[in-house]
Amino acid sequence: MIKMNSRYAGLPASATDLHKGFFIMRLLIVLLWIVVSTNLACNSQEDKPAATGNASTTAGDSHDDDGDSGDHDEHGHDHDEHGHDHDGDDHDHDKKQATSDEHPAITVANQVLAAIRAGDAAAMKPLLNATNQKKVSDDEIAQYLQEEKGTVGDVTKVTEVRESSRKGQVMAKIRVAGDEVFVVVLTLEEGQYRFEDINSPAVADYEARAIVAP
Repeated sequence: MIKMNSRYAGLPASATDLHKGFFIMRLLIVLLWIVVSTNLACNSQEDKPAATGNASTTAGDSHDDDGDSGDHDEHGHDHDEHGHDHDGDDHDHDKKQATSDEHPAITVANQVLAAIRAGDAAAMKPLLNATNQKKVSDDEIAQYLQEEKGTVGDVTKVTEVRESSRKGQVMAKIRVAGDEVFVVVLTLEEGQYRFEDINSPAVADYEARAIVAP
């Protein structure tokens, strides 16, 4: 016969049953606590990835917003560039307008002054009228430019154009020297002004002629 070594062996039957019931109840409470703790742990593990995912989404949204902002800045920069180009176009337009408003005789006379000051025979040759084109050689053009540098002096632009005593010619004023005025004489050939010579009429004679430009 097996001997009972349990601590409940010496207790009455009712007391034994009561202790067994308490034991079972404690066991159930422990099991319940284990189950609840396990569920809480699982829920906590599931919440962490969700939070991480939300944080990632938020960061992504922020990055997208930054990208949109960058795109907006880029468009703004493009707009500024277009605005700058537009201002440049207006400047070119004004420059062209000023050139188109300038009398052609003044334009050609200024080109003559520039060629003389630079001693540029190649630039001077196409400005010559038909007579000079036929009679004046390239060497003579170069020599003429050297001679007339003193006449032109520091003048870079003519100030006005008047009619000449000869039909089809005009005089572009360079500068006054005493009783004389140095002028660029141009002839009108086929609708274009071409260089004839540099003359020095008396100031009184020059001022007696009608103003052509400006």
